[in-house]
Amino acid sequence: MKKSLSRTAPAKKPSRNREKLIETARRLFAERGFGEVGTEEIVREAGVTRGALYHQFADKRDLFRAVFEKMLMEMGQEIFEETMKRIEHDREDLQVGTQVMLDIFSRADAKRIVLLDGPAVLGWAEWRDVQRPFHLALIGHALEHLVEEGLIPEQPLEPLADVIAGAAMQAALAIAEADDAAAARATYGASLMQLLSRLGAPTNG
Repeated sequence: MKKSLSRTAPAKKPSRNREKLIETARRLFAERGFGEVGTEEIVREAGVTRGALYHQFADKRDLFRAVFEKMLMEMGQEIFEETMKRIEHDREDLQVGTQVMLDIFSRADAKRIVLLDGPAVLGWAEWRDVQRPFHLALIGHALEHLVEEGLIPEQPLEPLADVIAGAAMQAALAIAEADDAAAARATYGASLMQLLSRLGAPTNG
């Protein structure tokens, strides 16, 4: 993978300024997009100095990545918790969880920051790499249940998780770019469910 052209970020120490910058940038990026928000506005809204920003982050792109990563962590936790509320059996984890994922990725802030600005700001390779652990943790966990129940054969699960994550993210991107997001959510959600329903069939037919 190509190295980022951004300057190397300084050592990051937990601080209230860092959290304020991330929270403020997240709100502004969600409202208007990365390209329409400047660092001067971010520091002013956060109530910190420019020096405080550059003490924590190499540049605006580095701050965006911190926002992106925090959102993924929060979204992953929400997907897990909401999926657990909806399922009655572990075998439902994959199909229900991916539908919950599409719902969360359809929100305005996730649509703007994760799906639209994410690839443009980070580049496709880094955008995928940052998300990969997130997808492997959620989808890989669900696939383990299917293996345990004999619904799919034992196999290396990372490649299968990558394929499913790719399908789910393609669906999410299509929804984000659609003129009628609700109609796209219904259509792509149904297509994804149809695809994944094959994994719930008994392996012996």
